[in-house]
Amino acid sequence: MMIVHPRYWKLGIKLPLTIIAAVAGVALTVGLAVIAQERSRIRQDLEEKALLVARGVSGIAYEAVLRNDYWSLFKALSSMTSSSGPGGVSNDAVAGMVLDVEGRVLAHLAPENHPLGLPLLGADPSQRQWLKDVMQSATSRVRTIHQDGREYVESVVPIQSNGSTVGVVVLRLSTQEIETRTAAAAVIVIGIVLVFGALGSGFGVYISRRMVRPLNDLADGMAALGKGDFTSIVPIRPRDHDEIGRLAETFNRMAGELAEKRQLEQQLAVSEKLVAVGRIAAGVAHEVNNPLAGMLNCLDTIRRYPDDPSLIPRYFPMIEKGLHRIRAIVQGLLIELKGDSAEIWGDGGCLEDVKDLVLVEIGTLPVQLHWRNQLGDSYCVNCGPMQQVVLNLVKNAIQACRDGGDVAFRAFSQDDQVVVEVEDNGPGIPLERLDKVFDPFYTNRPDGTGLGLWVTYRLVEKMAGIIEVESEPGQGCLFRVRIPGQALRRQRPTTEVA
Repeated sequence: MMIVHPRYWKLGIKLPLTIIAAVAGVALTVGLAVIAQERSRIRQDLEEKALLVARGVSGIAYEAVLRNDYWSLFKALSSMTSSSGPGGVSNDAVAGMVLDVEGRVLAHLAPENHPLGLPLLGADPSQRQWLKDVMQSATSRVRTIHQDGREYVESVVPIQSNGSTVGVVVLRLSTQEIETRTAAAAVIVIGIVLVFGALGSGFGVYISRRMVRPLNDLADGMAALGKGDFTSIVPIRPRDHDEIGRLAETFNRMAGELAEKRQLEQQLAVSEKLVAVGRIAAGVAHEVNNPLAGMLNCLDTIRRYPDDPSLIPRYFPMIEKGLHRIRAIVQGLLIELKGDSAEIWGDGGCLEDVKDLVLVEIGTLPVQLHWRNQLGDSYCVNCGPMQQVVLNLVKNAIQACRDGGDVAFRAFSQDDQVVVEVEDNGPGIPLERLDKVFDPFYTNRPDGTGLGLWVTYRLVEKMAGIIEVESEPGQGCLFRVRIPGQALRRQRPTTEVA
């Protein structure tokens, strides 16, 4: 039913149909008006003809009426109503008569039914009333009457001379001529209307297609723009310089600018990746080179003094410490590179596995851990990345409070999101350094690698989440992570963790 409703029709269908309907409606209205006017004109002609013939008979019948010359009256009546007479109404005249002032028949087109010299009377009261009205007519008149289910035009003209009335002429014409001539005129008018309607409709369809085609091209182009597909957009050639033409030109210009912008964004993205790779490479080279240089110095010293046993306990711990630092840097990079590994999904309880690792990390440090996991089995999370994010943030908070303090972990759901908050009451982060905390190799600790928060940021980004940080010097620090949560009632993407 929706397809049948005009609201769901395409503009290429609605516009031609609207134009056709408008043209047909105007043509039909004009045609009906012309037919009505022509019918009125034909009726007027018939009334004038009836009145003219009746007056013609009246003009020559005065003396014949005075003499009761029936034959002269009949000849005058017959000649005036014949096809050869003035007006030629023989095919239309259904009744014609000449009556004296007493209502007697002096002449009639049907003398066999109406004896001459006798009153024109009938048994029908309506006929008597009609005869009374006719005999009282002091002036010429014409009117339309209905009798026996038929319509007639009747003219009544008094026979007068020197101000005296001696009789009356009555002529009744059939209106069949009106119907015939109206029907003929209607056929002609309808034919003209159909021709002009067809021409107008064809022109309307042509105009509508000319208008709709660029609009369809615009719709296709906008759909392609919405999908980000700039390669399949064909410039629209404006046919006219009207509003649609200007719209097409504006779209072409906009599409070209967006394509250039996309190309610049791609080039910029490539440049940013190269810059990021360069920064990481430079950071790795710098961070690895420092302990590596120290280890080489230690080995060079041991090689130059192989007989000095005191060098081994002195330099081996330094070499071991340098190797551990290099391993930590490499492990941090490997975590980032393994971000695209297979996903393992579970409920919020999988974060409890991190708690034991955190307690081991705290060990004997004067740090109080407040652990509050409210996720339970309400939401499904990607266990591996989420555990790594929590572990990195909590370890970072522990390091900030290693001289004494509180670390709070909170996990809960809010607005169909999994929210993780890690808060400490350590020294905090200066405002001017907040925008650098997620940069690789940026750290405030002498023994830090500067990769923990960077890896955390990348993991959150890959889970389509966001990470926020709030901090003031001396007021501690709060990291908040928001990840889109998947309800457990939905089908899980991969294997769950028990």
